[in-house]
Amino acid sequence: MLRVLIVDDSRMMRIMHARSLRQAGYEAEITEAGSGEEALQLFQPGTHDLVIVDWNMPGMDGVEFVRAARERERESGSRRTPFLMITSQSTEEQVYKAKDAGVDTLLAKPVTSEVLAATLDMLLTVRT
Repeated sequence: MLRVLIVDDSRMMRIMHARSLRQAGYEAEITEAGSGEEALQLFQPGTHDLVIVDWNMPGMDGVEFVRAARERERESGSRRTPFLMITSQSTEEQVYKAKDAGVDTLLAKPVTSEVLAATLDMLLTVRT
């Protein structure tokens, strides 16, 4: 079973991402966080197979969360968890900032279930 952390301040978006995972054929144990701060409390290196994160959230945004989570992974020597960022931020500079923080793949909203499924297949296949 896939262990997934979904981080988005919109409950509807968290529900949609979880539904997309199921529609893509993934059996997943979903943990949800409504903010970067909450996600950082839940994120422990090696405990998730995938993190789906939004960029724009009040308080700690998605990029700051990813940067802090990657630091935890480095400090613990844990395996690198795939991070997928789904956001309306898609300029070249913003993509560079997300990648620099440790995001593996960035998708610009709106994202269809089919695009999300194909991206997840790629991210999770590369990892195994």
